[in-house]
Amino acid sequence: MKSDEPKHAYLVTELKNWIDIFKLNQRFLTKYIYRGQALNAWELSTSLERQFKRWSPYLAGKDLLEAHEREVLKEFQWKYPLYALNKPDLDNIVEWLTIMQHYGTATRMLDFTYSIFVAMFVAVAENGESGAIWAINKLPLHFQVFDKYREINNVESAGNDILDQFALDQANDILLNHRFDHEIKKQLFIIKPNICNERLSRQQGLFLMPSLISCPFSECLFSYLQSSEPMEVAFNNLIDYSHGAKYRQEDISLIKIVIPKKLNYIIMKYLREMNITAELLFPGLEGLAKSLNTARFSINYEDDEPIIK
Repeated sequence: MKSDEPKHAYLVTELKNWIDIFKLNQRFLTKYIYRGQALNAWELSTSLERQFKRWSPYLAGKDLLEAHEREVLKEFQWKYPLYALNKPDLDNIVEWLTIMQHYGTATRMLDFTYSIFVAMFVAVAENGESGAIWAINKLPLHFQVFDKYREINNVESAGNDILDQFALDQANDILLNHRFDHEIKKQLFIIKPNICNERLSRQQGLFLMPSLISCPFSECLFSYLQSSEPMEVAFNNLIDYSHGAKYRQEDISLIKIVIPKKLNYIIMKYLREMNITAELLFPGLEGLAKSLNTARFSINYEDDEPIIK
């Protein structure tokens, strides 16, 4: 990369044709984790952030987020034995938050997936507008964890499993011991829970957790970027970048892929043929019921034209 070209780039692009997703370099895709959102205009924010915005101005102080998290956690842990037998250790706050997130509690966790196709499904499945896929490069997040691990353990290498557990331990230490420590560095932890559930498995899911609950998720994310202002690129250029043209793959830290609503039907049609459906992604009758909401027909004849011409 030339010295005058930005590192840690934030790119925004628009998908023009469903088939173009398959033209992205597969090794490039594995560097990212993905989140689908039904509206292109939505920023990345946690359910807890969104909840407090709805409550504002009655709960305006950011410090209340920490107190709220502590009180909700305490009540959930106390009542949990009424509903389930197996439970994490009381001091394993990360695992507790992932369980709470799974069952609908607003938390500082944000859901992601390793699969761009699962994210695409989420972006278009229940959407009549233009959605988006957010792709975050895992490498800057991993490097930050490894730098801390190397500093503490005086080593020059570590396996992925070790670093995954170290990230969990770091996140849990912050949750358990530094709730009101405002000197904590802005950071996003990749959280792969030790306790899996069926939905997490089916959706190839994981979480991102901001180190500072009082810091908006997007602000933590932008701390990894050279600029919070995105560079607009054509999707064909993104295809080229994924193969190493102009940018090194590791220098693209954040990508937002806008999915215009005119592609929703055809995308759902082909995802269904790939067996990426609500029935597969959501266990039990919930998945079956959701799967019946998929459009079977299109009034736009162009949607049924062959993709490869």
